[in-house]
Amino acid sequence: MSEEARNSSEKDVLSDLFAGNHPRGDVIFAGTHCGSSHHQGSTDLPAQQQGMLHVLQRGSMRVLFDGREQILLDRPGIVLFGSPLPHDIDTPERGSEVVCANLDFPDTGLSPAKLGLPEYLVLPFDEIPGLEAITGQLFSESQMTQPGQRTAINLLVDLLLLMVLRHCQAQNLVRPGILAAMRDPRIARVVGELHQKPGENWSVERQAETAGMSRASFAARFRDLLGTSPGDFLQTIRLDLAFGLLREGKRLQAVASQVGYRSTTALARAIQQRHKVSPRELHADSSGENSLLQTVV
Repeated sequence: MSEEARNSSEKDVLSDLFAGNHPRGDVIFAGTHCGSSHHQGSTDLPAQQQGMLHVLQRGSMRVLFDGREQILLDRPGIVLFGSPLPHDIDTPERGSEVVCANLDFPDTGLSPAKLGLPEYLVLPFDEIPGLEAITGQLFSESQMTQPGQRTAINLLVDLLLLMVLRHCQAQNLVRPGILAAMRDPRIARVVGELHQKPGENWSVERQAETAGMSRASFAARFRDLLGTSPGDFLQTIRLDLAFGLLREGKRLQAVASQVGYRSTTALARAIQQRHKVSPRELHADSSGENSLLQTVV
């Protein structure tokens, strides 16, 4: 690969991934929190597609699991959950200024596990410089009633989450996953290429060449940062993309070609194993949704 081609491929991988279908915040509480409240995520999404976020601006907050105190946040900061772990938050009777949000991750892309988020993480804001403008506006919006208030609050939570993910990546506060891979530009380059061109013939040798590494060194480094092999990671990308395309009503043969499968039978079997649904069922769901939409229109 030429130096010019290599430089052009070294893009902002996280932005490219977020541009497709990024995690979204859904605020469930914003204001003065007094006493206790229970949180366990949404019943509308599978657990692997969920996270949670508690933001503290003023006062203190305890987080308890099974009635036992585990976390105490006594200055402005956040508690980020990489899973919908059931818990209670407890604040003093005089109240604390809190925003609580469910985090919804796309079912065909950036799950908390794929990003490498820990089960939960406590981050005081004085350890993350530059968040004052976002959190200030977030709590300002929560205290006023204006048109589009809920949308504004959710968008600010989305931005806050991105800044927190950036901090977690920079400080190596993550498990193996995409955020950890960003620590090595060579591996990040390959991750970006696999997401952008999943249908191409990505042998391990070609991936190693793209990274500018030997095959053995590349495979070892890839597994160290992402917790899986290059081949398994590529298959996950392909099957998630295929699932989304089939759900949109695309034909199996066209999808197989787009995601790098020569055999429609092999793709159908792999989707059934990974997503527990057949392409035929996905088409039926898509046709039903389209018929309903046409009826409404």
